[in-house]
Amino acid sequence: MPVFRILHGAGNAGTQRLASLGALAHHAAVDAVEADVWVHGDAILAHHERPLGPLPLLLGWNGFRRRSDALSLHEILEATDGAAAVIVDLRSWLWDPVPELAGALAEEATRARIRVTCEDWRIADRLRAWLPDIHVGYSIRSEAQFRAYLTGVDAAHLLATPVAVRHTLLHSADEVALLRRRAGRVGAWTVDDVDRALELVAWGVDEITSNHISVLNAL
Repeated sequence: MPVFRILHGAGNAGTQRLASLGALAHHAAVDAVEADVWVHGDAILAHHERPLGPLPLLLGWNGFRRRSDALSLHEILEATDGAAAVIVDLRSWLWDPVPELAGALAEEATRARIRVTCEDWRIADRLRAWLPDIHVGYSIRSEAQFRAYLTGVDAAHLLATPVAVRHTLLHSADEVALLRRRAGRVGAWTVDDVDRALELVAWGVDEITSNHISVLNAL
């Protein structure tokens, strides 16, 4: 099957990119758009920066910006309706985001368009328990997490769950095959070099996430 192509951060830049989000989602090289999603009270917002508790500010590499500039999950779903799928990279800080996200995904038609990855695997398992029909995966961000996933599945402490892996943790086709036998499906992020993306596809990776449409277009 062809590799699944995900445009990273499509909802993270804020309201100034809302008009272009629909066009990006309809691009022939984009199968899904991805956004880092955080729960703020009863609001579900997409942003890459860290929240600052109750303060209405977000902190990133470029300093502060207002939380009100972030797109809501509802706005992302509306802008991409009829086009690409939406990947929610569910982030957490000091609270459990599952009840709010589960409420936002209450409609079956909405869940059919959504896939969720979680850096906190306990949250992924809780979401899967709340919404058994939704596609939930684990995000693997370090060598320690990589090893913990393999040993956890082998020991039956973890369910076999699709994974999205930081691409620098993948070193060979054998390593990808080892992971796929346990996960069933393996994605690699964030791949911004065409040659590296093609190498990962040749190794058997199922999904490629990139910041650049030019990389996705080459696959």
